[in-house]
Amino acid sequence: MNELIQKLKTNYKNGDVTVRIIFICTGVFLLNVLMNLIFFRNSVRQFEDFFGVISGLDGFLKQPWGVLSYMFFHGGILHLVLNMLMVYFIGQMFLRYFRPADFLTFFIFGSIAGAAAFLIFSGLAHYGGLLIGASAAVYSIFFALVAYVPKTKVQLFLLNFNIPLDYIAYGLIAYDLFSIYSGNNAGGHVSHLGGAIFGYLYMRQFEKGNDFLGKLIRSFKSKPKISRPKTSYKTPPRDDYEFNGEKIKKQKEIDKILDKISRSGYESLTKEEKDILFNAGRNG
Repeated sequence: MNELIQKLKTNYKNGDVTVRIIFICTGVFLLNVLMNLIFFRNSVRQFEDFFGVISGLDGFLKQPWGVLSYMFFHGGILHLVLNMLMVYFIGQMFLRYFRPADFLTFFIFGSIAGAAAFLIFSGLAHYGGLLIGASAAVYSIFFALVAYVPKTKVQLFLLNFNIPLDYIAYGLIAYDLFSIYSGNNAGGHVSHLGGAIFGYLYMRQFEKGNDFLGKLIRSFKSKPKISRPKTSYKTPPRDDYEFNGEKIKKQKEIDKILDKISRSGYESLTKEEKDILFNAGRNG
């Protein structure tokens, strides 16, 4: 047993941000099952009810913390497994282009946007229910990728051909709109759209270097005291916005060059494009 616990600790410590989120959500799910078995077996309410987003303004005022905690709770094993698969595979694609801290920005605030959409919808449509799950956060990450690299192709499960991300996005939106119209978990599907809208629109700002929400998250982290440097800079150091903007601009330039190679071959590149690709490979 101790060996298993130690192995889990090691995997968590060595895992990237997607693996850690999977560990947290799985741990919360197991805790939820245990608490329901011990303390809520004969109760109308379940343990997760105290951490979800309750519909309507009254529900929000009763437990406002739900907008932050609901993303870690899931209603069943299938709900958990599907969301965690998406966290991992979509997350790995996201991390090809961006930092783990950027992933957390889109994950956390995409989830909050999903909760906000759910609360607004439930208030206007007099919809009653409880919102739990990481689906809105997953939508935020996915639609951020759609905004950034819409024509990137991926192979879906059990399919032998690749589909561009923007085509998948159209399908998801159509499915969510149909589910809302038909009343099939309408509140949950509204939260999906809330996460999607946030992810897409915030990526448009993020591409310009405007990561104000990421800066907000980093402002809560404790900062060690730094002694006065002995050397002086000829030019001021770049802030996070400037660095982010330059990094994304360079990555998009490289992506365009790689697309050109896939279409017309390496020889179609100009000397300047070859130099950019060479320098990127040397610095990578």
